[in-house]
Amino acid sequence: MGAASQLIDPGHISQLTPLNRLTPPLLDEALARASIERHPPGRRLFMHNERDDRTLFLLSGQLVLYNDDGASITLKAESSEARQPVDDTSPHRYTALASTSVSLLSLDAAFLRELLQRNDTAPPGEDTHINAALTAPLFSRLPKPHLQVLKKRLVHQEANAGEDIVREGTPAEYYYLVTAGRCRVSRRNGKGGTPTPQYELSPGDGFGEGALITGKAYDTTVTMIEKGALLRLSRGEFLTLLVRPFIKWISFEQVMAQQRRGAILLDIRSTGAFQKRHIAGSVNIPLMTLHHCAPLLNKARTYILCGDGGKRTASAAFLLARQGMDTCILDTEVRSVHAG
Repeated sequence: MGAASQLIDPGHISQLTPLNRLTPPLLDEALARASIERHPPGRRLFMHNERDDRTLFLLSGQLVLYNDDGASITLKAESSEARQPVDDTSPHRYTALASTSVSLLSLDAAFLRELLQRNDTAPPGEDTHINAALTAPLFSRLPKPHLQVLKKRLVHQEANAGEDIVREGTPAEYYYLVTAGRCRVSRRNGKGGTPTPQYELSPGDGFGEGALITGKAYDTTVTMIEKGALLRLSRGEFLTLLVRPFIKWISFEQVMAQQRRGAILLDIRSTGAFQKRHIAGSVNIPLMTLHHCAPLLNKARTYILCGDGGKRTASAAFLLARQGMDTCILDTEVRSVHAG
């Protein structure tokens, strides 16, 4: 494999479209011929109407795209928009300038199109979708015996555009991983209210963990925006194979030692509850907010979760573990998640 594959987190690659469509062998081919471009602030990457034989993905930093009318779009590496190629047209519709130091994954556009054609015309192997999903950061930290069992328990499911995968208020039975297509997550405003879109899910994203861990009904409706595919795992297998390996408890004394080493004590209760009473030195990010901002947190830090009595805290710990972060739970929490 090329240098690019050694410098990029495999979990990050699995979120880039259309790279996430490639089978592992074809992805290896793509990365073997890819390179990492680094540019300082103010550097022009390409110009409006310029022809380009590259497909570029923004990995770090921030770009500004200007059209011929002078209007601009800011593109940040941590945004969902950065999962798509940067102005993937030739000639370009925009002029791109680095507003900070940036790094980009650069691939030969013609070669990538060839790989995608080979991918779409070749008969998929039995484990293609599962192997691709298991490149995510969450799975890379699991013991090999867990991975082998997990591969046998994950069930592939095709889905059509407009199909509800889970409905708000229904019993939670499965954890889902999106492997192809995009999903819309919506929630009702009060009983009988109209569902309001909250955010979108792309290949590599998962959903359903909160309801499965707490034992409550699904609190959102997830609908396919386009035809796609998912992997699902039953509640019991999800708790055994995915949650328990990442749930660790520590004492108050251990919290203090961890904080001296840079760990962050994260309280997931509501802002109001946090303001009334909280542990000194803790930071408040309510659980619903954490769903949106988790990808932006510093993965080099350890996060100690506290605040609500156990299962919701375990849900938050799993959410951060899914992003590749080290987590643990303050030992005052209820450990009933182990009861399955």
